[in-house]
Amino acid sequence: MHCNVLLVSSFAPGREELAAALRRRGCNVLFATGEAEAIRLGRSVSLDGVLIESSNPDASVKRLREKLLRQRPGRPVLVVTSFAAVRQSLELLQFGQGDYLIQAEQLAEAMVPRTEAPAGTAGAPERAVRALVQVLDLLVGLLEVDDRFFGGFSHQVTRLTRAVAEEMGLDDAAVQEITIATLLRDLGKAGVDHAVLLEPSAFTAEQAEQMQKHVEGSVRLLEHIDFPWKVLPIIRHHHERYDGRGYPDGLKGREIPLGARIISVVEAYMAMLSDRPHRAAFAPQHALAELERHAGTQFDPEVVEVLIRVVHKFHRHSRSAQKPRVLLAEPQGEFRRLLKMRLLNEGFEVVTATTVEEALALVRDAEPECLLADAELPGGGPLELLRRVRDERAWAALPVLVLSEAEDRLLKLRALRLGADDWLLKTEDLEELVARVENILAREAVRRGEGEPPAPRGITGDLENLPLPDIVQVLTIGMKTARVTLVRGEARARLWFQQGRLVHAELGAVRGEQAFYAVARWQRGRFAIEHNVDCPEVTIEQDAMYLLMEALRRMDEESAGAAAS
Repeated sequence: MHCNVLLVSSFAPGREELAAALRRRGCNVLFATGEAEAIRLGRSVSLDGVLIESSNPDASVKRLREKLLRQRPGRPVLVVTSFAAVRQSLELLQFGQGDYLIQAEQLAEAMVPRTEAPAGTAGAPERAVRALVQVLDLLVGLLEVDDRFFGGFSHQVTRLTRAVAEEMGLDDAAVQEITIATLLRDLGKAGVDHAVLLEPSAFTAEQAEQMQKHVEGSVRLLEHIDFPWKVLPIIRHHHERYDGRGYPDGLKGREIPLGARIISVVEAYMAMLSDRPHRAAFAPQHALAELERHAGTQFDPEVVEVLIRVVHKFHRHSRSAQKPRVLLAEPQGEFRRLLKMRLLNEGFEVVTATTVEEALALVRDAEPECLLADAELPGGGPLELLRRVRDERAWAALPVLVLSEAEDRLLKLRALRLGADDWLLKTEDLEELVARVENILAREAVRRGEGEPPAPRGITGDLENLPLPDIVQVLTIGMKTARVTLVRGEARARLWFQQGRLVHAELGAVRGEQAFYAVARWQRGRFAIEHNVDCPEVTIEQDAMYLLMEALRRMDEESAGAAAS
């Protein structure tokens, strides 16, 4: 069950116990320590329930509960008290026969929405959901097809976003929710001046403000629709930053919906791979390095790690510095437009021609990696373009796929004998035609020896750029489960985090807090963060931020002692 629960508490032990019980039931847990933060999150994030933990449920707590109930009508808002917080306190005397103790697991069970509730997609048949996604994808693709910089962009972002969500093990409802939010996220750009979208230099302050308003514009266009998915919070917050410096609400860490965190990383990656008015496309490895460099500040580091894994696992052209370029020589405008859109959606750059002479000029000037040519292209007899391409020695290795209106056995044999790589019927499914192009280019890549690079493990970097205190803060705020490996010269240390808590450290034979204190001195070296790695043992009970402060205190004392001597 995919649900969001807000936990309002300043009592750390009770908060952790409740949060762990909720996560075991598949809930995403957000934290607030006071009224202002709780109200802000209640306004910004779609919540399925709220737990207010208080050792003294006075009038102010009751007022907070009433405000949250008004914000999210129909959602449970419960006030609870941890027995551990009051067992040795006079506050225990305020409780009477109308107050009850309940175990954390049972409380978590009560907060999780029932499967028959409207949240999720229980009422939406699987075929209807798939059809909706395909129709949205088609409509958005048609809007982008003639855009030089954004043609096929939304489809590529959506496909990669879905792959990342599935790789993270999210349930079907969550994947559908994120997929639909991805397709609808930028509808608000219809209200942005087109000149701003095509601005060739850095935005002015006024242009940046106008661009940022597209997020709220998207929400306004969609807020009257009763979606069976929580797509609006994802759309609203997909430009938030992990460190809280994004817009529109300055959410940070796990306050940002997971779907929004995924879209933020994927959209940035795909944008870097695309030409823009002010810059050329990045090489994929450069783009991945940029994501790693901003992991923990702009982006959720766990999502960055998963995206890198997905790219190395599935992206056929991950080593290409540019998108594969296809020349589509096709006189029929409607068919040319539809096939161009499908090719753009799959990440190809497409140039088009309508005559033999236009196509030959583009073969020479645009240097395509594949040619799709109509068998009866104007400017000569049947297969004239194929014949003239094969007559040129410089173009002998260019893959050529011939398109035909109908099955003509004699013409097909002639094309194959002239050196065509494939014969395609225009009546075939467009996705099958695109798949044939992908297969041809994949074989060409193997022939050229462009093997896939080994997938890296985790996020790597230099401690000079991301010091250990920042790493600890990133993993703590994000409630991450991860292993951090630190290397300085011949020394190697490892730290384990369990749901944001530092639970184990080792440096050679040294274990626990002493190992952490030793590593906290390192200002140079390399680090690698690997998420979802289980911890072998627990040797640290203290809070990680306390340990950092203690490490700094010890270093200050040593510095003062050295100065005195």
